[in-house]
Amino acid sequence: MRTKKDNVKIEVFVPLGSCICDFAPLMEKVVHVSSRFKDFVEVQTKSIKSPEAAKHGLLDAGVIVDGATRLSATFDEKDLEDAILKAKTDKERD
Repeated sequence: MRTKKDNVKIEVFVPLGSCICDFAPLMEKVVHVSSRFKDFVEVQTKSIKSPEAAKHGLLDAGVIVDGATRLSATFDEKDLEDAILKAKTDKERD
């Protein structure tokens, strides 16, 4: 049985105080891709002004996959898919 800690963590960093139209396309791509992997993916939305964003060096909207792979807001869906699959494979090896 898969536990929550085994899930691939996708952190979506957005400007939470601004209009949703500023980051709706980013969220749509994340949901579209992550829904294909819903059995082992956990998506969290965080502020671009959060300590986590600073830790990753993010200055603008973007996505962090499992703390390792950093994607800009204009990522290609294939890039996110590849990052999810790589993170899943890495977790299975551990």
